[in-house]
Amino acid sequence: MAKVIMVQGTMSNAGKSLLVGGLCRVFRQDGYRVAPFKSQNMALNSFVTRDGLEMGRAQVMQAECAGIEPSVYMNPILLKPTGDIGSQVIVNGEVLRDMPAREYFAYKTRLIPDILEAFKHLAAENDIIVIEGAGSPAEINLKENDIVNMGLAEMVDASVLLVGDIDRGGVFAQLYGTVALLPEPEKARIGGLIINKFRGDASLLDSGIEMLEEKTGIPVIGTVPYRPLNIDDEDSLSSHLEGSGLGLVTIGVIRFPHISNFTDITPLESMPGVGVVYIENLEQFKKYQGYLDLLILPGTKNTLGDLQWLQDTGLKNRIHMVTPEIPIIGICGGYQMMGLRVSDPDGVEDGGVEEGLRFFDAHTTLTKAKHRKQVKGKIHFQKGIFEGLPEMEYQGYEIHMGETETHEEDALTRNAEGEVNGQQECNVYGTYVHGIFDEDRIATAICQRLAEKKGVTLPRTAEESYQSIREQEYDKLADLVRENLDMERVYGMLREATISSPDISSSVKAAASSKKPPKETLEYVKPGNIEKRSFEIIAEELQSRRIVIPEEEDRITRRVIHTTADFEYGETMCYSEGAIEAGLRALRQGATIVTDTNMTRSGINKKFLATLGGEVRCFMADEDVAKEAKERGVTRATVSMERAAEIPGPVIVSVGNAPTALISLHEIMARTDWRPALIIGVPVGFVNVVPAKELILESDVPYIVNRGRKGGSNVAAAICNALLYRIRDEQKD
Repeated sequence: MAKVIMVQGTMSNAGKSLLVGGLCRVFRQDGYRVAPFKSQNMALNSFVTRDGLEMGRAQVMQAECAGIEPSVYMNPILLKPTGDIGSQVIVNGEVLRDMPAREYFAYKTRLIPDILEAFKHLAAENDIIVIEGAGSPAEINLKENDIVNMGLAEMVDASVLLVGDIDRGGVFAQLYGTVALLPEPEKARIGGLIINKFRGDASLLDSGIEMLEEKTGIPVIGTVPYRPLNIDDEDSLSSHLEGSGLGLVTIGVIRFPHISNFTDITPLESMPGVGVVYIENLEQFKKYQGYLDLLILPGTKNTLGDLQWLQDTGLKNRIHMVTPEIPIIGICGGYQMMGLRVSDPDGVEDGGVEEGLRFFDAHTTLTKAKHRKQVKGKIHFQKGIFEGLPEMEYQGYEIHMGETETHEEDALTRNAEGEVNGQQECNVYGTYVHGIFDEDRIATAICQRLAEKKGVTLPRTAEESYQSIREQEYDKLADLVRENLDMERVYGMLREATISSPDISSSVKAAASSKKPPKETLEYVKPGNIEKRSFEIIAEELQSRRIVIPEEEDRITRRVIHTTADFEYGETMCYSEGAIEAGLRALRQGATIVTDTNMTRSGINKKFLATLGGEVRCFMADEDVAKEAKERGVTRATVSMERAAEIPGPVIVSVGNAPTALISLHEIMARTDWRPALIIGVPVGFVNVVPAKELILESDVPYIVNRGRKGGSNVAAAICNALLYRIRDEQKD
């Protein structure tokens, strides 16, 4: 099972989400398969996965740091506040129902089986799981039946890093007070304290750190300085909601009391020359009105309540006054407000009817059914200031409870099926599509048109996509973590997860046990015969599944199946002609095996390899490799593969994690005459994994590759060992 570590905080917004993201990136850079996990998340910023399920944005950011596709397994419970005392409860990506806080507090232990099932799924596919807690573990009024902080740490046996926020003051009191309020078994789980968001000379903290360590008995493993990073956040206390200030082009965003998915605005904030200001009252609107070039009505979790708030604050009338001069874009809930009225006959929110902003001849009816899906389509501006912009493709997602009347002739956005999901009228535009500004062409076209109208010129932007910029920010975050935390201690805190259910009610235990598969019949096997019996079972199942493996490949493929317990490898493993003999020949000649992870390196039988005159090398975590990669603006995998090409004698490259290593190999072979003796290409994951493998499958170098997304460091090591054991057995004969 995967190794695990947990990050908890002394309060909300202490920086847990970003530190988890940074650790995920560091572990990924060091060659491990890593995934984030947060059992329960309370947030209004959410995302829709490929399979139409809803999860928190922070875990999406963390998944991107880890280089994997977001999955609801990373966030099995999402709470979306609908008012001051209640939330919509989303379990495994689907709405359960709305619950008042007290009802949910009594109900939540029933969700433990869902939490553990999600964790097990991630643990089976990854080397490391980085868990994020919520709020503080010392909220003593909420500790009973905890499922997100120390309660979860106990369930999976995780060591804990405790983070304090010095930017908000009293960090020593935060950390000491939190530790002091915990019972001894929970204190014992804390392996390190972190002081986060420090500004100034860190040496000024030395005496305080010394006293803190003396009083708690826990080491401070790092002081992380504050760095402004353009990375998505989900917390209502996010610094993103402070805005970036006035710019050559200034965009105003109405900060609704129940604002959601304000991450939609992040791409605009990242554009040079563009400023963003958030407006939450009439005085602020008047202050910025003369500077605004565009007004955005973002998403909201309570359309009726926030529409009434617009009326009560006087913002509704002010928005009407400026419409002829200032274009307006509404997204999701903001779009719903732009019609004639919003009605709630089923009491999805508070019930009743509210008059809308009356920009569109349309009526929105809130419904209990929630629309959740990723969408692709086109946006076509035909009216107002943006008229004449080219039709552009978008990719985003929809999350809303309600249907809005649309008119074909007023369509702004359509999905791939041609259905209208957005409207326009004069200078007013609305759409249900979240993430529409993530498309660089759309954001750039809108801001350039605003600049033209104003008579200013925005700075030229580099030819980089918003996704590329995000990846650079994630690397900066990893550098921040790596440079300021004692990573040797962090690695030392990793421990193999051991799942245990807490003492919960019998009904919950019954629910948990009902999800377990039926037990197999126990059989007694002497310890020395376990491997032999395993291969007998593999042979029996291959026959029952009618999977036939060519004789020459059989030994290697069966060892991979033995390592993974996954019979799909029997049908997806690919061997080039002569690949096995090429690998055996290289090993007999004392080949160097170069791996992309230390985990693969650890799993290879180095003792026997040494008898052949060979060794295993892994450059990925070397400091000089990291330094060179950073200076050149390339990946560690690129530098590592270049180092491999400099090794004299035969080289076998075994890749189980980083598809970029295979891509780099392909590029090196295209521009040089160097060729490895054998490429073992079995990286696992989602981003570029399949295309990278296809590059090797089309090459002229001997290869052993597993098609598709599956693979891993353990598979890469198993293939190397299968080759070594064949030589060992030949020597015995």
